[in-house]
Amino acid sequence: MCSVLIALLIVGCQPAPPIDMHLTETPTESPLMASAAPVITPHANTETATPDSTLDSAIFCADVDTAWGLSDWPRVIQDLETVKHAGKLCNGQDPTLTLYPAYYNYGAALEAVHNVSGAIDAYRRALTYNPQGREAALALKKQGMFTPQPLAVCSPQHAIGAQAAIAPYVPVSAGAFASVQGSGFAIGGVPFAIHGVNYYPAQAPWQHFLINSTPDILRHDLDLIQGAGLNMIRIFIAYDALFECPGSGVVPNVAAFARLDSVIQLAAQRGLHVLVTLNDLPDLTFHPLYTEPDTAAAQTAYIVMRYRDESAVFAWDVRNEGDVDTIRGYAAAHDVADWLTNTVADVRARDPHHLITAGWDDYTSDTADIVDFLSFHHWSTVSSLHERATALQAITHKPIVLEEVGYQTFGSSEATQADRLHQLLAMADSVGLAGWLIWDAFDTTPQFACVPPNCPGKDNAEYHFGLWNADGTPKQAVQFLQAHYATPASP
Repeated sequence: MCSVLIALLIVGCQPAPPIDMHLTETPTESPLMASAAPVITPHANTETATPDSTLDSAIFCADVDTAWGLSDWPRVIQDLETVKHAGKLCNGQDPTLTLYPAYYNYGAALEAVHNVSGAIDAYRRALTYNPQGREAALALKKQGMFTPQPLAVCSPQHAIGAQAAIAPYVPVSAGAFASVQGSGFAIGGVPFAIHGVNYYPAQAPWQHFLINSTPDILRHDLDLIQGAGLNMIRIFIAYDALFECPGSGVVPNVAAFARLDSVIQLAAQRGLHVLVTLNDLPDLTFHPLYTEPDTAAAQTAYIVMRYRDESAVFAWDVRNEGDVDTIRGYAAAHDVADWLTNTVADVRARDPHHLITAGWDDYTSDTADIVDFLSFHHWSTVSSLHERATALQAITHKPIVLEEVGYQTFGSSEATQADRLHQLLAMADSVGLAGWLIWDAFDTTPQFACVPPNCPGKDNAEYHFGLWNADGTPKQAVQFLQAHYATPASP
């Protein structure tokens, strides 16, 4: 599922879209009021001056809001640079955070009136305030002027020390590995239907998962999941959390791997299987996953080799919604297809035990000849689920898993959520799918979900797809699951 934690959303089109000033809100689609003026350099006037601690920043910040509404980017930038130099805030936010979209939008305005050299300068200035700014980087790429920073490196001593400090993983489950049995699965010869849930802790979702989760949180959550009659969790691996200084090779983050170890071990102890989604939140701009895959491939190999003997791991999902990357224009379809083929082959060569899939959203059929079982995501009606499932069954005899499906309670009732899940999962079972995983286990809050600079953020529907509320209290859907799936399908 697409996370609302994307730092900056892009709207519009020609020649470069504006982005919103307030990084936690949906951007406006108002047209830019372009100016042909050269790129201003207000910081050149302020950085050599003595900071003015008596500056009334409220006046300048109010003018920023006015000028933003007029798309008067030189004025916006001048005001923000003045406030920044005085060491003040605007609306409680560091003006540095707003200077990135301000310079980017100024570049887009200049590009719209064919002032390409000015636009390039503005985009470059934007990247000085946010070196990972995707929008400015893509704009520079379009002009053939983008030079990505080299991958971060660390000392040889640090890299060697990290390798030495991480303890080997000791498998918890000595049972049989999952295998394909006809259009379904078996474990130790016993048929196995997936009844699972996509999982982040309520207090450590998305990027926070392998940074802020604790064993106590994991135990509490997994007890609830197992008690609801579910038999699988799907988790997501963000490599930025698991590895350090990628320019120095594979350097594991010891604490993050300890958390990942705990997730798998605690799940295994409760009879829960784990579908591990690799390459989540990859770099698609600066060192793109699909065209510069070596770093991610080495990190994937490290993960796969570490857990290859753990039978509680049900399968590897090599990439979440890789087809969406092509729809959004982040990657060419042929690059994604080549990457998928090569990655699956590499994982299979290193790990002969585990099944492999790719959690595609719309174009799941493109994976049919590559993976061991097909996975698709469904965010539409019950009747259209029947159509999608039967269309996939017509092209393959491999198992097909409904990997993401869910309903939010932000603008809807718990009863409606439970009823819709009941109908849709009944359809998934009746049409002969090999299993399903609900999106997702727990609600969260802006307090825990935000990723700087998007903090504190606003509450929204994506935070409320959980089967449980953020405080761990069950919604009505949990009662439905306990009534229909209370006998675990795990052997």
